[in-house]
Amino acid sequence: MTPPPGWYPDPHAPHRQRWWDGTAWTEHRSAPGAPAAPPPGSGTAGRTKAIA
Repeated sequence: MTPPPGWYPDPHAPHRQRWWDGTAWTEHRSAPGAPAAPPPGSGTAGRTKAIA
């Protein structure tokens, strides 16, 4: 089973996050704790995350 698209710990730099597009890692990276919006062209634009 493949994980869904989203931000995950970068397998090559665990102190950073990297965008998994559902098929492969992309070149999009983010610092943990930074606002994690989907990268441009990810196909998830317009989706919002519920904040509790």
